[in-house]
Amino acid sequence: MATSNNKRIEETATTALKAVLLRCPILESFIDSNDKTPSWDGTVFVYKNGSFKKDDMLGRAPIQIKGTEAVIVSDTASYSCQLSDIRNYYRDGGCIFFLISVDTSNGAANIYYASLQVFDLKKFLDSAGRQKTKTIKLDKFPQDDSNEMASIFMSFVENSRKQTSFIGKEIVSLEQLEKNGVGIESISFNTSGVGLNIYNIGTFISTHDFYIYARPKGLDIDIPVEKVSNAIVSNTFSGKVLVKETEYYSSYNVIYEKGDAILRVGKGISISLDHPNSKITVNFKPTGTLSDFILDASCFIDMIESQEITLDGGRILINGMNSVDLSKYKDSLQYYKDVKRMLDFLGVTEELQCGNLSDKDENNIRNFVNAVLYNKRIGFPEVKDSVIHGPIKIANLSIWIWATRQEDGYYQLENFFDPHSIVLFDGDDTTQSNPIPASHYLLLNKEAFVHTSNMDYEVIKSDLCSMKFHPLLIESVTFMMLNVLRGYDEQKEKDERLLNLAEIICNWLSMDKETAVSPIQRLNQLQIEKRRRTLTTQEVIELGRFTGMEYPANIRCGAYLLLEDSSEAQKCYDEMSQETQREFITFPICHFGKLIQREIHQLIK
Repeated sequence: MATSNNKRIEETATTALKAVLLRCPILESFIDSNDKTPSWDGTVFVYKNGSFKKDDMLGRAPIQIKGTEAVIVSDTASYSCQLSDIRNYYRDGGCIFFLISVDTSNGAANIYYASLQVFDLKKFLDSAGRQKTKTIKLDKFPQDDSNEMASIFMSFVENSRKQTSFIGKEIVSLEQLEKNGVGIESISFNTSGVGLNIYNIGTFISTHDFYIYARPKGLDIDIPVEKVSNAIVSNTFSGKVLVKETEYYSSYNVIYEKGDAILRVGKGISISLDHPNSKITVNFKPTGTLSDFILDASCFIDMIESQEITLDGGRILINGMNSVDLSKYKDSLQYYKDVKRMLDFLGVTEELQCGNLSDKDENNIRNFVNAVLYNKRIGFPEVKDSVIHGPIKIANLSIWIWATRQEDGYYQLENFFDPHSIVLFDGDDTTQSNPIPASHYLLLNKEAFVHTSNMDYEVIKSDLCSMKFHPLLIESVTFMMLNVLRGYDEQKEKDERLLNLAEIICNWLSMDKETAVSPIQRLNQLQIEKRRRTLTTQEVIELGRFTGMEYPANIRCGAYLLLEDSSEAQKCYDEMSQETQREFITFPICHFGKLIQREIHQLIK
């Protein structure tokens, strides 16, 4: 009795599928409900058109049908498939698997399918372990959409043709290929369907799975490396974005996600259209930099006030936005314009990233806006110095400030790179009666040269060049130059302006006759050049002279480092006293010596 019922279920399921496939004019099915072929129940042939001529055949898709009386009402289903069947599908180049929920009393059916390519089946087999079954996830088959049915079978045929040659081979990812040193000539994917054009391709790709293929250099073969589901497709279009006759942007994006199209202008404005209800929804989410936010907020406010936007000459009316609290957005826009004015006052040229401002960042911003723009004093707890200077961190910014203590104990905030006066005194001048004017940029440390958001190199150069030479300034100026080079070496993205600054400092030091001819000065000049370019033959010969035994160990060591002779540099380094070694390893010239660097780690430990 059970066998008879199972036969009836299979016949009903097969009949239902045949009837549905007949609705697609380019599919020709050969399915037998009594088919005893292991793992397969038939074949569907796919044609370019409805002529069914052999010359127009695109290919064939083996199919497997499983019927069930279990009621399935969701858009997805699952089936526990025998691993032996999965292995057979894999060896044959894939199949389209159908699970059909049937009502044998009236022949009604819900059809679900899974397009199983070599790539998918290999993944199943590799992850099965000792399991004898594997759960297959299936989607609702588009029974009433002949174009969708066609795209499923066309895609299967096209991908099966590309993947069949990989039966029995390992499936590798793009990352694994690159890790193995395989050069990639191109990355591609294909998608097939009826009636696809430039206007609907984005919607189609965002609602269909596809495979990524990599073509290694020198080979005429595409390797399947990834399967993509729920892709997000973005197209950028050139065209003026106008609101109230103001051009805000010169391009806009159309983004397709799960079949829905969203217009995106700027960084944070999105416009979506609910087609059934003809309703346009505008959303604004501050993102990107401070400048992005100010521009986006200005555009958004104008959009809501005018209730329209023009994209490349096309006018879009925006209705139903009367509930938006514009005053809130206007207040926020004014505040961030103040933030921009405050940063400009402090000489900040780097963009403030607004995406992840902490509570501390927000608090610092408010205090600085009040102090800089509205003359409110700012306090620094437990600090009583008459002048304080150094970096203030706000999100991604590092801003050097100069703050002067006022009579009320609070501080007046200024840009560190504005003119400020400092003096030095001779250590023997106990009365401090002979102050030596100096540049306050001598106060900058290594970290300042690694990253400072309001750094002004031209001002520094001008101030240093105007500083009168004094022997007591040599040590401070030399230390500044070394900090400049240390900062340059620690930068991920090298700033050539640091090397230019180091060169200017060297030139200033050369005003001292003894310094100008000293081996240390020349080594400093050459290590600057070595960071820029390969040293010339003449410069290499000059360094060779500094390796002579008439020079002290530190000079010889530095010369060997610039000559990239770590072995000889190590020997000179070993001649130094431990105290001299500890000082020497802090010098930026050690950047060029690997063996010296290992010694550094040993000493630090």
